[in-house]
Amino acid sequence: MDAGHREPADGLAFACDSPAEVDKLYGELVAAGYEGHKEPWDAFWGMRYALLHDPDGNGVDLFCPTAS
Repeated sequence: MDAGHREPADGLAFACDSPAEVDKLYGELVAAGYEGHKEPWDAFWGMRYALLHDPDGNGVDLFCPTAS
């Protein structure tokens, strides 16, 4: 195995109550030390979505439907 090889990190996904909560939680997590991977955006599949990595490198997804 290559010395630089790293196994993929596990990840979690969290459903939020509103698109505004996705934005708010993303900001709070980045301020707490999570690495912002992709800022919140309105995905073409109808979700407000954001991607982060926690301090251990695990993926964290935040999402919510854009329409109620």
